[in-house]
Amino acid sequence: MARKLGSLFFTVAKNMARLQRQALKTVKPVTTRRAPVKRVKKAAARKATVKRGAAASQVKWVFGSPAAKTSTARSSTAKAAAASRPEPVSVGKGTWGSYIHKTAPTRSELLGRLTYSLYRPPGSSAGMPLVVMLHGCQQTALDIARGSRMNLLADKHGFVVAYPQQVKRLQAMRCWRWFQPDAHNGLAEAAVIAELALALVARYKLDRQRVYIAGLSAGAGMAGLAALRHPEVFAAVGMHSAAVLGDALNANAGLHVMRRASRSDVAELADGLIDPDKPFPGMPAIIVHGDRDHVVAPANAGQLARQWLHLNWPSSAGAAHTIPGVGSRHRGGGPTAKSTILAPGTDRQYERTDYRRNGKPLVRVCMVRKVGHAWSGGDPKLKFNSADGPKASTLIWQFFQMHQRAT
Repeated sequence: MARKLGSLFFTVAKNMARLQRQALKTVKPVTTRRAPVKRVKKAAARKATVKRGAAASQVKWVFGSPAAKTSTARSSTAKAAAASRPEPVSVGKGTWGSYIHKTAPTRSELLGRLTYSLYRPPGSSAGMPLVVMLHGCQQTALDIARGSRMNLLADKHGFVVAYPQQVKRLQAMRCWRWFQPDAHNGLAEAAVIAELALALVARYKLDRQRVYIAGLSAGAGMAGLAALRHPEVFAAVGMHSAAVLGDALNANAGLHVMRRASRSDVAELADGLIDPDKPFPGMPAIIVHGDRDHVVAPANAGQLARQWLHLNWPSSAGAAHTIPGVGSRHRGGGPTAKSTILAPGTDRQYERTDYRRNGKPLVRVCMVRKVGHAWSGGDPKLKFNSADGPKASTLIWQFFQMHQRAT
């Protein structure tokens, strides 16, 4: 009996040991497998928490709060849609739009495109004149449109205004490169601006004989360069606060000319800018300059007048004619000069000198009293505009009205 009990005990013990071993084998792998799963889940949970926190933080930083995300997204969509519409201008009752003019293949840095804005007064544009307006350094097309208020005159007198815009990629200060009159820089820009003018005339059926160009500072220099190079396109040129042409061949020289004018023969400088492959028929020019301009010395106005007098009366020689207000003299016996003080004793006072042919002013110089480097009679809330002085836009348009290209 004892043997049976002992045998039974050992048998039970043996079976229990076997069961324990089996249990251990069964439990250990499960425990080993589950532990990493728990760690992975915890890590994933921590990562998800970080992501949610970062996302919430990003939403809060961009949109203000997570709750505002949907409404702000709609607002952003509306802003994007608004950005695709033409940029509004604070002056004028007509239409304003911004466009890109694709240029012909060229070796210049323009890379086949010129951005510009266009203003058309209400009604049909067919048969209207075209005025091309060029902004100065540190300005945009919209700046000169608002500052000069040229669109108001367009509404009143019925003409279209184009505003080409320089890009910072070409010139960091958005200066038109009148100071680099070579085929890759200034002359290339002048050619593209003339090409744009002709394209607009064709597209909107404008008056081919009444295409004009004007500008402020660097824009005025480029306007003069474009008129010199493309007299077959432009009927007259307006230059406000401009430096003499042809002396500067780089930016540093341009600054020197602006501050001190030229010490060379300015008539010869002008001759050097004319396209030798085109006959130059002359070009009516109006020059407006503030007598307190410390950026572009007023002596430049007198030298510009000499250049345009020489170009319009190339065969004249002999006696010198004083250009009042600028202390410069033009050598030549052709034009007759008449000077007048207008709006004396007021903040609009200026001295106007006309050089006439057959009773019509072909070159006009307006020296504005107590105005610096700014658009005379412009919007003073904007840079490079002065509330003092006559309205330069009106002076320029009145001069343009007296001239048109011969058929």
